[in-house]
Amino acid sequence: MIRICTSLLLLAASAAGATEFTMQSGRLQFFGTQQGERFEGRFNQFEPKIRFDAAALDTSSLDVSIALVSADSANSERDDTLKTADFFDIATFPNARFLTTKIVATGGANYEADATLTIRDKTIPLKFPFSMVPGAEGRTQLTAKVTLNRLDFGIGTGDWADDGTIGHKVDVEVSLILVPKA
Repeated sequence: MIRICTSLLLLAASAAGATEFTMQSGRLQFFGTQQGERFEGRFNQFEPKIRFDAAALDTSSLDVSIALVSADSANSERDDTLKTADFFDIATFPNARFLTTKIVATGGANYEADATLTIRDKTIPLKFPFSMVPGAEGRTQLTAKVTLNRLDFGIGTGDWADDGTIGHKVDVEVSLILVPKA
């Protein structure tokens, strides 16, 4: 009985060890190609819930909700098309969700997460390399880059599936300034 109570106390202490962060500022950008021309865009509305402790990665997690309606590629025709059933289908699937399931250290301030990304009705597992660099005044910078295949998520299928029209690969870059939650 004493061993069980001690184990529960240690588990509770390690869970309490991960710091909850609030985003002070951030960018969630995507880069693709349309008819061979590179374009960039961003999601203007996303909410990260981040718990992180380099010494207790088993209690750390990244959980991000992304409002797909906020996709902005500086081209209103393309942005309107992204909202349709052929692409994000925001009427049915207004949000995407990114969630880590395991985080491991890869050296220095670098980590790799096993994660899932859900867009539309497709949840795809992915490896997510990122860095968490502590800075001045308690700020921490999280940065990451990952490449996705839009067809894995059912984005732009049918007439839009041709790689010459819209490239299958989409690069995603994340840059967040985080502060400990008060």
